Amino acid sequence: MLSALVIALMSLNASNAPALGDNLAPPVRIEAAGKPIDTEVGHAAPFVYDWDGDGVKDLLVGQFGGGILTIYRNEGTDTQPKLAAGVRFQAGGKDGTVPSG
Repeated sequence: MLSALVIALMSLNASNAPALGDNLAPPVRIEAAGKPIDTEVGHAAPFVYDWDGDGVKDLLVGQFGGGILTIYRNEGTDTQPKLAAGVRFQAGGKDGTVPSG
């Protein structure tokens, strides 16, 4: 399950990064296309970056079990993200993966 940290990461930049020790908000379920985001197996490893160059940050989630990478494109804004349904992350025409164990 992803936490409120993902929301914080969606709008994070060097100028407004929280100081260590700041309180975090309670965890919330992050949705994409109206459904909660969850991994099939193991832990999630979220990463936020503007993958498609449209000026808003998207969400990439790596799954510990099997190394599956899923990208959720942000159709909203950085401050009001609206994530599209996830699709497998592609690299060179093949599914991208992360090391898993």
